[in-house]
Amino acid sequence: MNAFRCIIHQKAFYFIAFLAALIPGLILTGNNSEVNCFLLLNQLHSQWLDLFFINLRFLGNGIFSIAAAALILIVWKQRWLALNIIVAYLFSGILAQVLKRFFMAPRPKEIITGSLFRSFIDGITGVGRDGFPSGHTTPVFAFATILALYVNRKRWGLFFLVIAMIVGYSRIYLGQHFLQDVIAGAVLDTVIGLIVYALFNFRKTIFGARGSSEATSIEETYSSTLAG
Repeated sequence: MNAFRCIIHQKAFYFIAFLAALIPGLILTGNNSEVNCFLLLNQLHSQWLDLFFINLRFLGNGIFSIAAAALILIVWKQRWLALNIIVAYLFSGILAQVLKRFFMAPRPKEIITGSLFRSFIDGITGVGRDGFPSGHTTPVFAFATILALYVNRKRWGLFFLVIAMIVGYSRIYLGQHFLQDVIAGAVLDTVIGLIVYALFNFRKTIFGARGSSEATSIEETYSSTLAG
């Protein structure tokens, strides 16, 4: 627990920003039904926004996480950071699929008729009972959290968080998920990102001090690269 407190204290700005974004969403879901929340957040639709969010959804795809990890490994030679991202992606993906099958929550199109909401996108908006939590939201928040924990500059952490939030909103805009699905995915994988980072950053308790020293040097090099 000391490791987690230390990390949260060091990156308090990121977690405070995350909570500042999370609380309004919780208030909204607490005071409205899931359908009303969905309709309130989907009042603005246009062709260019459709195109923007359709393309943005790939940031929550597993292929993007793997490609980003490969790029970090090849270009910056940061094997521990790349491994962090891969482990977080695998962990979040497996957990999300388990929860989907446990809750069997309907997607918006399953319970919202076309007469009530006319902006479902053919070929994009899915149906089914695998809505909770959002599978695209989970990896992107884990990714954002790990990157925010690695970098030194607050503005980079805030940038990663904002991108993750936009990807999360895209799931609502595209009619794929309710707000509660996205919130669950965001919280779940922010925690997973924190856990994975802590396990790697403080792994000297498992692998020994020598391995920890090597990784600390690597992490500092990467942080300096982004901070510079």
